[in-house]
Parts: sequence; structure tokens; C-alpha cells
Amino acid sequence: MKQLVIVLCILTVLPVSAQHAIVEESSTDISCEDATHATSRFKETVTILDEHAAGLANFTVSCSPVSKLTAFKGIVSDASGRVIRKMKQSELQRTEYSKYLAVDEYVMYLEYTPPSYPITITYEWTLDSRNSLIEFAPFAPQASYDVSVRYASYRLTVPKDMAVRHALQNIGVPVGEADAGKNARQLSIELRDLKPLRQEPLSRPLRERMPLAYFAPETFVYYGTTGCLSSWADYGRWEYSLIQGSDALPEDVCRELHQLTDHLGSDRAKVETLYKRLETTTRYVAILLGIGGQRPAPAQSVCRSGFGDCKGLTNYMRAMLKEVGIASRYTTISTTNRRLLPAFASVGQMNHVILQVPLPGDTLWIECTNPKLPLGYVHEDIAGHDAIVIDESGGRLVRLPVYADSLNLQRTTIDIAIESGGAADVSLSQTSSNQQYESHIPLLNMSEQELCNTLQRIVRIPQAEVSRIGVSDSAASITLSASVRSRQYATVTGQRLFVPLCPVHQGFSAPALTSERMEPLTLSRGYQDDDEITFTMPEGYEVEAMPNGVTLREPFGAFDCSLRVEGRKIHVRNRLLVRAGSYDKSLCPQFAAFLRAVANAYGQKVVLKKNCSGQVDIKKR
Repeated sequence: MKQLVIVLCILTVLPVSAQHAIVEESSTDISCEDATHATSRFKETVTILDEHAAGLANFTVSCSPVSKLTAFKGIVSDASGRVIRKMKQSELQRTEYSKYLAVDEYVMYLEYTPPSYPITITYEWTLDSRNSLIEFAPFAPQASYDVSVRYASYRLTVPKDMAVRHALQNIGVPVGEADAGKNARQLSIELRDLKPLRQEPLSRPLRERMPLAYFAPETFVYYGTTGCLSSWADYGRWEYSLIQGSDALPEDVCRELHQLTDHLGSDRAKVETLYKRLETTTRYVAILLGIGGQRPAPAQSVCRSGFGDCKGLTNYMRAMLKEVGIASRYTTISTTNRRLLPAFASVGQMNHVILQVPLPGDTLWIECTNPKLPLGYVHEDIAGHDAIVIDESGGRLVRLPVYADSLNLQRTTIDIAIESGGAADVSLSQTSSNQQYESHIPLLNMSEQELCNTLQRIVRIPQAEVSRIGVSDSAASITLSASVRSRQYATVTGQRLFVPLCPVHQGFSAPALTSERMEPLTLSRGYQDDDEITFTMPEGYEVEAMPNGVTLREPFGAFDCSLRVEGRKIHVRNRLLVRAGSYDKSLCPQFAAFLRAVANAYGQKVVLKKNCSGQVDIKKR
């Protein structure tokens, strides 16, 4: 499913520092004649202060067969106000390059490199839209970090009998409404003197922080279809009309589905079987043609071709389940917007489709674009996100589940046999589950040499020689196991060995966090790391110095490190829990201190000393 965007200006995400650009004026003026036709005029004047904002000098606009660029001009002025460059519409370039296999949109663009700074650029352009007014261009005057806005305006003129809905985010002024004459009325917003938004570590994404206003007609005409968006229920009824009647399957495929499932004892087993069939018989290919990329390809077409986009594959899986008597629901969701506006239904808030399968005692959420994922696994791009479940009665706003922090678990078991010269034999097993599993999925397709190279990045084993390495998966877990010979794990100094106590968690550190920031501390993903590390000391050595255990308890997490000596064995156990959530910005220094303490604990060493008398006396501290 494609996220619907009428106008797209690509704005570069700028690095953290002082202000880099000023939006002198941002104006949007939309004149809607009726439900099928609107003319949108845009003007953007930006003063670029340095090279960090050079990307704002470029112009980019998305067009389609129903939304065409009809006018364009640009003017560049230097610091003195002297015009140094004028751009015409004939200078624009067109590209149909896309990550999708087939799409009926295209992009008009112009690339410009400022010769010096500061420099001011004004772009003006007009779009003519017909039969595609499912929503109007949004108002988003501050779409980059480190950019201030002097003045921004939005005016939407519509017929008096056209009902228009709107929703505001991070805007403190109301939408004005006035008579526009000739049986028309105008909705408007004006904003002045917006301060720059700083990019801060561990904060909400820019899209949730920027001023943003949505506008949409209550009833619409879109690529020949009509619908109502007064509520999510109405939105769902329109979406259902697009998939209705598209679930027929060839007779031979229907017979095959029954042969595969009729003998199975539970609905879940049937879903698992058909999910595996989806994996082996189809592949994901994005095709966004016709009706704005909103209608899925018929199940029969996906069945015969063997490929489809998120809409087509989801609808195909829905059709297979229906054939064997299992109900499921087409579900639209966003992989970028965690929250949907509950009182403002719109197509553009979603960009993806998944399938809900309500089973007795359980509800499965199925990602049909990647059936290699375990059945029902809720991956990171959708976990905890709002979604719209669609059936014949309409749409219903729901929230997908999110795994408990402790279930995003990485459990590492390591045995290290130290030799007197500092060499060591290391045996490792590391199992990563749920959201920690996702980042390790590439391991499943790596060669042995690639696995060895990756192991070196995961585990700190100096001068390593890998004798055995393997990877396996089960449900939403991946296990990496290896046997490694380190020629110099411990550092030898005279009669002593300095032994690192935690070869995993390389590069664990704290970002620069202070309470002098705009945003709360946002931890988007919680997780738990458990380490069980056992060292075997060489014959004739004893513990001379060993760090104390560590216990930390904070609102945002907990950490425990314990050490125990038993004969020639040193047992180390680490447990780190990070709790997802939003925390007051005053806790940022406390969180940074917590991470530094954890990093210090991971970096500790034990000192072993050779017992010259030949008697081993293990010290416990």
C-alpha cells in the first residue's frame, strides 16, 4: 500500500547544531471548485545560511496522471538581494525511477548548488488535481531540523456546501473560516516566528514534533470511486469496497488448499500451512498502478503470477483462508506513524497492509509481504502501532500488541578456558529473541566466512581463530554458536594475567544527554540482555583482584552484575533491562550515568596471579 501524498518536497535532515536555514515565507493556496477538481499554488522562500542546509536548494515535486504540474518558477538571490539566477519550468527534469516495480507517479525535480552563503531561494509552483481529492495537501511549514520559520500560511477555498474536516498537530492557533464570495468559503491558518527544532538523541521522530495540519473533504471522488471519511468506520467501508469480490481463486487451487488443510485438527495448523504455501509460491513486488495504488490485485491474479505488493499478497492470503473456512480481516497500518489520529480518518496516514486472523483464544497478525517471518510475529515496524481493521461493517481503530521488554531477550552463554600465556579457548552460544531477533535475521543467509567476520563484531576475542560456527532459528529466535581459539585473550604482565570479564557488548556507551533539551527522553524499544560467563583459570593461578558486584535500579532500567569464585572457576552473570517509554527530560543525566555505569561494568577485568608456592588460594571479594 502506498502512502498517499499530493505534494512532496524533500527536505534534508540536518545535523545537530545551530540554525542552518530560515523559511522566510511558506504559503499554500488551494482552490477547490468541486469534488473532482482543485488547483494548488505553493510558494517557498528559504534563506540558506550554510552548507549544512544545501539540500533545501533543490526542488522536488511528485506528480501523477491525475495531479499535474502546470506552472513553475524559481529565483535565487545573494545576501545583498541581487538576483543571480532564474529558473524556468523547462529546466525541470523528470524521473520515473522508483523502488516499486510499476508505479504511475513520476517526479519533477531541479538540483541547484548554491555558489556561496547565505543565499535566498524562492520556488513557486502549481498543481492541477482531478478526480483524486481524497485529501488536500497538508500544511507542514517546518519539515527539517535547525530551520526557523518567519511566516507560513495555508488557505483552502471550497464550495460552501462542501464539508471539510481538519486535524491539527503541534499548532496552537485555530483554523479560521470566512466567506470567500461566489458561494465559497475559505479555511486558513497563519503561523509566525517558529523557533528551530533541534535533533536530540533518544527523542520522538521529527514527524511527531513538527507543526502539521491535515485537511480532507468529508465525501470524495477518487479515481471514479466515491466514499465518505467522516469516521474510521466510513473509511473502512470504502476500503472494503475496493477488495470486495477480489477473493475468487482458481478451482484447481481451491482443491489443493483443501487437500493441504482438511485433515488438520486446528484452525491454527491450517493457517500455518497456508502461510507456508504463501512463502513458497509468491514473492513481494510493489505495483502501484490505478486508483492511486489503493486497490489490491485480485487473488486469482496473484495466484497465477506468483507476485504481489502488500495489498495483493494480503488479499490473496485472505482468500485462501476464506476458502478453508477461516475468517480474516484486511488491515491498513503505517510503518512510520505509530499513532493515527482517532478523530480524523484519512488514507494518507497509512502506507502498509497486513492481515488480522482472529482465532479462538488468540489473534494473529500476519505480515504477508515477508512470510519468512514466524507466523504471527509482530515485527518492529508495526509493533505497538495503530491500525484500521476492515470488514464489511467498516473500519475499526485498534492497536497492535508490543512485546514486553523482558521478552526482547538476548541470552549469551560463554565458557572461557584461560591458559598461563594469555591464550584461551572460547565456546559461545547466543540466542536473540523477538525484536532482538530481527537485527540478527541476516545471519541466516550468511556464508561461513561472513559469519566469522560478524562474530568478530559481536564478541571481543583478540587474535581469534574460529574452529566452529553455526546459526539456527526457531520461531522468533536465532542462535549463533561458535568455538574460538584466542591467541591472546588475557594480557600477561609478569606473574599476572589481566582478564576481561565480558567479551560481549562491544562499544556499549552513553550518548550525550543533558536536561537542557526540548524533548522528553524517549526509549522506543525495551530489551533485556542476560550473560552467563564462566572462566576456567590456568593451573597454579589465583584471583588477586576482582571487582565487586553492581546493582542499579532506575525508572528506565535495571542492571545486575554478580561474580562468584568456585575452585578454578569464576562465574560472571550480567543482566541488563531497559524499559521502553517516555521519561521527563530531567532524567536524561541520570540515564546517561546509568549507561556509563553499565559500560564500566562490562569493561571490568579480573587480575589472576601465579601462586609461586604451588598452593592455590582463591581470594573472594
